[in-house]
Amino acid sequence: MNRWILAAAGLVLSSCASGANVTPGRAAYVNANVFDGEAFRPGDLVIENGRLIDARPETASVQIDLAGAYVVPPFCEAHNHNLGSSYQNQAAIDAYLRDGIFYVGLLSNVPTISNSVRDTYNTPTSVDVVFGNGGLTASGGHPIRLRESLLERGSYPGFTRETLADEAYFVIDNEADLAQRWPIIMGFEPDFIKIFLLYSEEFEARRDDAGFFGQKGLDPALAPLIVERAHAAGLRVFAHVESGRDFHVALTAGADVIAHMPGNSHPTEIDPADARLAAERGVPVMTTSMLIDRYRERDPERYAALREDMIANLGVLRDAGVILAAGSDTYGGTSRAEIDFLRQLGLFSNAELLRMWSTDCARTLFPQRALGRLESGAEASFLVLGGDPLADFAATGDIALRVKQGVVLDAPSPAAEN
Repeated sequence: MNRWILAAAGLVLSSCASGANVTPGRAAYVNANVFDGEAFRPGDLVIENGRLIDARPETASVQIDLAGAYVVPPFCEAHNHNLGSSYQNQAAIDAYLRDGIFYVGLLSNVPTISNSVRDTYNTPTSVDVVFGNGGLTASGGHPIRLRESLLERGSYPGFTRETLADEAYFVIDNEADLAQRWPIIMGFEPDFIKIFLLYSEEFEARRDDAGFFGQKGLDPALAPLIVERAHAAGLRVFAHVESGRDFHVALTAGADVIAHMPGNSHPTEIDPADARLAAERGVPVMTTSMLIDRYRERDPERYAALREDMIANLGVLRDAGVILAAGSDTYGGTSRAEIDFLRQLGLFSNAELLRMWSTDCARTLFPQRALGRLESGAEASFLVLGGDPLADFAATGDIALRVKQGVVLDAPSPAAEN
């Protein structure tokens, strides 16, 4: 236990006298205000072997008095591409931990490059990451243009345009392509399968038009076939979508997660019936709302239309009861910026923002783990805040203590100033 961290946070550490009722290796965080998903309740957290357990604090060999501080589940980044290579890898990890973000969805990466840094993730003192590897798209579809542009800038040493294919992305134009490439896809051992759907309503018009290079995606008819193969392999499918029609196609194909909010480039509408279907099936949607901010200055009129559209679509999802997971999809930043943007839209209460940033995001990325809740049986991972974020959301930045799987993390160094 790092006594310096605890002292700096204003917390009180005490060792309990040994006795028949005291369990060595058990720790208790007492006199806390614990977030239950709706509100903060007075309570204690008892930890053993990296998990929260149902036991009296006095049975712990170490007690930490939180003196009324506020305890929340760790934060999460549902959708980003900051990790997965040696370039500024540790700086990105530090930035996430500094913001209290323990869980990250890496929704597209180059496996060969990622392998060199995989051992820096998924430990008690780092961030936990799920990998999508190369996504499935059509000839000339997204993200081929982006990948080739990054290649020209030196992002993929040792690769060529030809070798990027079948690793950084997979071109699937028909069932034969799917059958041929599926063993290659599975050989890279993805944590999930990502598919790209872009403007499905215009698929036929865009398919053979070179003018839409990088602005098209899979044949919608292939989506259910991909989902069927993925599910048979025990993998979920995350769907990149751009339009309301893409959202519908992904849902009806059986996708497990919608990886984008539609309408980050062009206004579109989510059908309320599709929102209700997503809620019924428990399909989460990653917010990625701040992507529209790139138009704020360069095209204010477009930005205003996209913002109005984003508010409407988020409202449709919220009213239907769809799970929303905070994800920014913004390189060089974290989901804290996404949460700040969502706050500015004025749609969500502080409790809703806290849930989508912690509980709902973590469960979206790691559905088989006991994350995002502070109750017996859950992983002992949490943040101790110096203030009440339901009263003042800025308190989410006042992190006095970070605990991951029972391990107290060293305080991250301050971010470097530009």
